[in-house]
Amino acid sequence: MTKIFPFLIIFIMMAMIACAEAVTITVDDDIEGANYKSIQNAIDNATGGDTILVSPGNYTENVYVDKELKIVSLSGNPADTVIHAANSENDVFNVVADNVTISGFGISGAGMDQYGDDKAGIYFEGVNNSVIKKNNVFSNGYGIFLLDSYNNTLTENNAYMSGIGGIFLWNSSNNKLNNNLINATNHEGIYIYTSSNNNEISNNTVSYARFGIDLIYLCENNTITNNIVSNTNLGIFLRESSRNFLISNVANFNGWSGIDLEYSTENTLYNNTANFNNNNGIHLIESNGNKLAYNNASNNMEYGININNSSRNNILTGNIANSNGKENIHVVDLENNTNSSAQELPFQGSVLTIITIITIALILGKHL
Repeated sequence: MTKIFPFLIIFIMMAMIACAEAVTITVDDDIEGANYKSIQNAIDNATGGDTILVSPGNYTENVYVDKELKIVSLSGNPADTVIHAANSENDVFNVVADNVTISGFGISGAGMDQYGDDKAGIYFEGVNNSVIKKNNVFSNGYGIFLLDSYNNTLTENNAYMSGIGGIFLWNSSNNKLNNNLINATNHEGIYIYTSSNNNEISNNTVSYARFGIDLIYLCENNTITNNIVSNTNLGIFLRESSRNFLISNVANFNGWSGIDLEYSTENTLYNNTANFNNNNGIHLIESNGNKLAYNNASNNMEYGININNSSRNNILTGNIANSNGKENIHVVDLENNTNSSAQELPFQGSVLTIITIITIALILGKHL
């Protein structure tokens, strides 16, 4: 009995800890009534499952999150609750725990470390089932960076003036990126890299980046839907990535192509719009077995849809291409690609309308 008793006490204590209710901890940089003046002190003294509620103010610190927490601004307005890196050689938020929420902050000031590596406004490493929501992430090396992280949701964030990219996923799968705004990044807008699979990228707006949305090197089964990409060097770019789905995206007014596939196979492009680009609407280079259906590629400077001579076994169905500079639908190797697209003449709709009006007038004239 004496041997069992200590174990019984430990069991009861563990049960009491597990049943303890999560608490809300307050942070305010200039009000005495708050629990803490810094976010990091609140985290250090919190228990997993707690909520840290941050009052409006300017906080100069780098925040390390190693436990399950909700860290949210009181106002929900990132313009009045701003966290600026105390040390620009570190990430502003460095998160290594699962089930973390970061919401409602302005986040800035992460630069480059002593080794030349760019740091992020929000950095996840090995993080799962977490949420990044309604943050303004600006003037950082990376806006938001996920490494080896799964099943996270990034929604309604603004990432702009980032040195390398707005949102970057590396070997990170099953994440949801939706309703984010990426603006004025010098390099990449949304960058999906190296074996990042089964991500859902939807309803994002990307502009003034080098590449709008990239899938680079062995990224598979990602779904890219209802995104708007404009005024970038290249709109949506896939390289060495297969079996992805590009559906109902708008890629207009980009410097090179609206949508560009290189060395990428078995992807589906459906109902996308790629108009007014400086070169191609849709361009395939050494890309095989892709399906292009019901896309609109019109008013581009060079080609509407351009399938180069090293791309084979692609199927084009019901695509529309009007008023492109050189050729509407250009398929170099017709024997090894199938094209049943509804390639239209420029202004076909207007011509049909005029013909219809004239025909009706002639018929009515005969009966008068």
